[in-house]
Amino acid sequence: MRLRPTQAVNIATHADGTMGVDRYHYAVYAKRDLAVDTPVVTAIPKAACLSARTCSVAETLKAARLGGGLALNIAILHERSLGERSRWAGYFAVLPAKGERTLPMFWTEQQLQTLQGTDLLKHVTDDATCMAEDFQENVVDGLCVSHPRDFPPGTHTLEAYMEAASLAASRAFFIGDECGEALVPWADMFNHKTDGEHVHVLGADADEDEHEDEHDEEETSESEEEESEEEDEEEEESTDTEEIIEPPSGSLVIHVCAAAQKGAELFNTFGRQNNASLLHKYGFCEPHNAYTNVCIDAQLVETIVGGTKVRDAALELGVELETEPYFEIEPDGHIEEALLAVLGRAHRTGDATDDPTTESPEVQASLRTILERRMGTYTDGRTESLGGEEGGDVPAGGGLVGATAARTLRDAERRLLRLAIERNCGGGKKRKKVD
Repeated sequence: MRLRPTQAVNIATHADGTMGVDRYHYAVYAKRDLAVDTPVVTAIPKAACLSARTCSVAETLKAARLGGGLALNIAILHERSLGERSRWAGYFAVLPAKGERTLPMFWTEQQLQTLQGTDLLKHVTDDATCMAEDFQENVVDGLCVSHPRDFPPGTHTLEAYMEAASLAASRAFFIGDECGEALVPWADMFNHKTDGEHVHVLGADADEDEHEDEHDEEETSESEEEESEEEDEEEEESTDTEEIIEPPSGSLVIHVCAAAQKGAELFNTFGRQNNASLLHKYGFCEPHNAYTNVCIDAQLVETIVGGTKVRDAALELGVELETEPYFEIEPDGHIEEALLAVLGRAHRTGDATDDPTTESPEVQASLRTILERRMGTYTDGRTESLGGEEGGDVPAGGGLVGATAARTLRDAERRLLRLAIERNCGGGKKRKKVD
């Protein structure tokens, strides 16, 4: 199926060699002045979107009880392996042939060191381990064994799986409960701008609205719900036959949400995300992102103040460090109240009836040491060599990639830490007592 935009826009192709890989970026521009509600793409059938439900192995994935992001990764992996036999062969032809290589998941060890000090580095390292485990368990030891016809052993590689996962991470849209996340032809041509989008993709919840009455009826009786659950369990346990999955109904549309002048690039938005999130999932940073935040690892606090003191204080105050072992610094330099409370309780002496305030010398000294030690975790970046430097081609949309992205992220986090020190450690401003 060929999708055509309206006569309101055109697409430009930008070639670049970022990250040492020849690749293309796309951008959508207004062919004329565009008013709010102007349709840009009038219909993208959900059946034309690549999801775990619409792919050629949808029945296999359902029989294997695979869902969510994992199922989408495998769906993309399989369709790419089909080459010209895939329904999405033409779509894949305009996507990066080796995946979205600007994502840190593809960076070398040396390149990853440019992220030293950022919270992103640990996430990328953890992702690599999880991705290898997912591939081994669900593809090599799973589908290749249980469904060798669709997944011949030895056909798929971890590298190909990572490429598929990078396309899902950087391009997938939620298109409704029926399909979940999917690759959406045309929609991913629009670049992202935080708080500056011109278009919105609409129609993701249409399938929910169509069945609203049915959902209401199901919620009226607990017994009916229990019976339904029992039937579902019986279906899963009683059949080895792959169910025929019908194509999803409904379509997506893309409309203008903010007026744009002729010749302007039209942006979508991936939501309000900080640069760490943008680099992690999409492979770029924004030069001016207002949502930078920094995490303080609880282990760092324990190292400086004392492990037993911090853990006991957190337990007394109901601060959960097992599931959330970190404290956040917000974009305005505000430090999470839980950290200030834990520091106050940890410095409380045995005969005192109240915790020291945040202005007390002992709390101030610990807080400053924690923030300065956190600041010292960043690399200086002088050994960087991973592309995206000033003077090179800037990808479409104005995003920063490679070394420039890493430096932008580090510098923003350092500035925030300096702001937190200025606003919370001395300066003569009266600070409130932590209850």
